[in-house]
Amino acid sequence: MGLWRRSSHSRSQLVQMGDPAAIAAAFGGGLPPGISGTNDRCTVLVSNLNPDRVDEDKLFNLFSIYGNIVRIKLLRNKPDHALVQMGDGFQAELAVHFLKGAMLFGKRLEVNFSKHATITTGADTHEYSNSNLNRFNRNAAKNYRYCCSPTKMIHLSTLPQDVTEEEIVSHLEEHGPIVNTKLFEMNGKKQALVLFENEEQATEALVCKHATSLGDAIIRISFSQLQTI
Repeated sequence: MGLWRRSSHSRSQLVQMGDPAAIAAAFGGGLPPGISGTNDRCTVLVSNLNPDRVDEDKLFNLFSIYGNIVRIKLLRNKPDHALVQMGDGFQAELAVHFLKGAMLFGKRLEVNFSKHATITTGADTHEYSNSNLNRFNRNAAKNYRYCCSPTKMIHLSTLPQDVTEEEIVSHLEEHGPIVNTKLFEMNGKKQALVLFENEEQATEALVCKHATSLGDAIIRISFSQLQTI
């Protein structure tokens, strides 16, 4: 069923999320299989995390692929659990759908909707609502179009104009063997594709290296749906 012929409740949700026309266009007029578009729960519970390796910023880097992040809280009484509050229910649904079962730091993530509607602000919460690293403040339709489960291929953008493939490999190779790379230019800006041996290595590279400095630039990393370079 097309996005326009859903219930009035669904439509009101979409209006609340932002521009429904842009979201419909991003998904070719419909929604990805398994996505209802009617969820109104914004907070996600992530469990089976590796508490020795994960922090709020790494979770932000991963979950921000699917929507804007309001705040994140690691549960001190359950060190392998965290709450992630997304910008709206649709973004939370995308995160649950695409990240359930993803591998990160040797653990298979459990991602479900939380019984908590929001995360209460406190000393142990990290605030991201005003972060300029939130990806859906602009080009939202384009970002929705690129939502997918973790893949072996990552896409790097906002790279320094004089960057080399060797510098990119050096920046990322600690996360796993790099099978192939491709440096290219789009609209006058340098971008790159980097293929790892498996999804977990690519996911680790993304959560650790998104929004890090490479040369004089802060780089942006997303998953690519391309299978080969």
